[in-house]
Amino acid sequence: MELNGEYLIHEAEDIKQPVENLKRAVRAHWEKESCGQRYGRGEGAEFYRAIDAERYRLDWMIPEFAGFDRYAGKQVLEVGLGTGADFIRWVRAGAAAHGRDLTAASIAHILARLSFEPRHGFADARQGDAEALDLPDNSMDLYYSWGCLHHTPDTEKAIGEAYRVLKPGGELKILIYHRRSVCALLVWLTRGVWRGKGLRRSVADHLESPGTKAYTRGEAARLVRQFQDVEIRTWLSAGDLLLNKRSQRNAGRFWTLCYALYPRPLIRLLGNRWGLGLTIHARKGVLR
Repeated sequence: MELNGEYLIHEAEDIKQPVENLKRAVRAHWEKESCGQRYGRGEGAEFYRAIDAERYRLDWMIPEFAGFDRYAGKQVLEVGLGTGADFIRWVRAGAAAHGRDLTAASIAHILARLSFEPRHGFADARQGDAEALDLPDNSMDLYYSWGCLHHTPDTEKAIGEAYRVLKPGGELKILIYHRRSVCALLVWLTRGVWRGKGLRRSVADHLESPGTKAYTRGEAARLVRQFQDVEIRTWLSAGDLLLNKRSQRNAGRFWTLCYALYPRPLIRLLGNRWGLGLTIHARKGVLR
């Protein structure tokens, strides 16, 4: 997909959707249920502890990739907060934590979490648009976003904003979706192929919020071409292994059978090369 003027274009498919309409649809989707919310149990702090336990069980690579404890005293921006599992860890680690999310629901989760913390460092969480950040140039030591930027209509513009707000030498750590993955293939086979849709369109229409994108490694490299020291990896995710708790979209007997019979050991043998998760770690060049 690409942007052409004010419209989102699905490549090789005769579809146009005004960008602002798409962004409203994305916001509405995540206002209904913030990422991770379905794993909550109990009330208050217990609710969030359940979310966090499941998040780091399923996305076990997050702590190593994020390196929360390495950013004490640093200016950290997280874009796409969900229920705040990672954001609260930046706060606990002693970072000056800035957070931006498109939805009011996510910010409500952050405020609730902060109220349960006996003490915490700097935390500034607000509604905001990844494509138009309300932060100064060259102000952040780290820009972090796990599974968010593939949902915003103009991902390239959002990454341009990341570059703008990072200090020279600052780090970019993001996860976006990988198109050549088991999960994307499953979405296409179960949702798209019998409707005559291609893989990209199937992902856009049926994987989480409307317009969701997935990238090849080459496309991901082009997204961050202005950065230096770029490291790109792919990871098998809970979506590839059908380990995630099912949404209403995947309710019913067919999906119950799929989850029960799914050959997880075989998928694991394929390795991370075919995983949905695509992480990018890069650095903004130092001005000379």
